Amino acid sequence: MSENKRSFWGSVPGLITGIAGLLTGVVGLVTLGVQQGIIGEDADSPATTVPGPAGGAGATPTTEAGAFTVSPTRLKLQPTERETEVTVRNSTRTAAITVRAPEFGGTDRSMFRADAGCTNVRLDPGRSCTLKVLFTPGGPLRTYSANLVVKADGVTASTEVPIEARAII
Repeated sequence: MSENKRSFWGSVPGLITGIAGLLTGVVGLVTLGVQQGIIGEDADSPATTVPGPAGGAGATPTTEAGAFTVSPTRLKLQPTERETEVTVRNSTRTAAITVRAPEFGGTDRSMFRADAGCTNVRLDPGRSCTLKVLFTPGGPLRTYSANLVVKADGVTASTEVPIEARAII
């Protein structure tokens, strides 16, 4: 008594079902990638290059607050990124400033923190420091948003940098 076991792929209905399953999986992954920003680019996302002071391309956008600048002006972390850097520069010509500890505001502020790279750092005119913004998502398949608030002693204005981060896992 020998049984003739045929492969799933050996019949036309099995072949059609297998191909349909594979296509469904691929379309689902592509859809998830587009929704999470892995594939494509949002139409409202900021440009990665802008004209610089001398008119050249490729300069990082900056926000000026009284006597210091912060660049970039927006942070958009990709789904696999968990940290990024922000540069604070003393834009005065004569006075030193001291950068205070950065703060976070907004809906998801507890998901972000910053290292002490610029905290209590005295910056002479034209000097800069770099701080790392760290992201710890609270759950998968969600977009988080907050504002990084940078202040300096002797400067009345503060700068807010909007942050958006997406988490897949």
